[in-house]
Amino acid sequence: MAPAAKLRLLLAAALFLGWIGYLGYLAATATRPVVLSRPQFLLSTFDVIAEVKDRDGKPDPIVEVREVRWPAGSKLDGTITVTNLPESVGWTGPGRYILALFKVGKHFEVVAIPRSPGYRPSEHRPEIRPEPVRIYPESPATLGQLEAIHRHKNPPL
Repeated sequence: MAPAAKLRLLLAAALFLGWIGYLGYLAATATRPVVLSRPQFLLSTFDVIAEVKDRDGKPDPIVEVREVRWPAGSKLDGTITVTNLPESVGWTGPGRYILALFKVGKHFEVVAIPRSPGYRPSEHRPEIRPEPVRIYPESPATLGQLEAIHRHKNPPL
């Protein structure tokens, strides 16, 4: 084999290994994106941005509403109680969260993610629990998803 051919082969092998190494690095360090559940927000009666505090390592059920994103013009201001918030999934610590809510008496609850059509958990599998209630940290990505959901919730006439 000619020296020029060996050099090209070594260069191609080095580039290939570099590319595989870079893909491995991306796979190891890429974060998992937060994706809002469209059915959850389509069932909610209030979509809010709320300041959620910590209570014993779980979300405090008493939250401060910072902004009502849907329905427009709602007067849901100040402090509200979200009774099922401590059992929610998606808590990463104190901060601002997007909450899909419905009113129950004087309090609110986070809407559970509805089951997919045709999905029936087996009666013989006690480890299958009811669908979780999910909350979402506020970020530019999650706010963009929320706006897209609201466009479908209130289509232009």
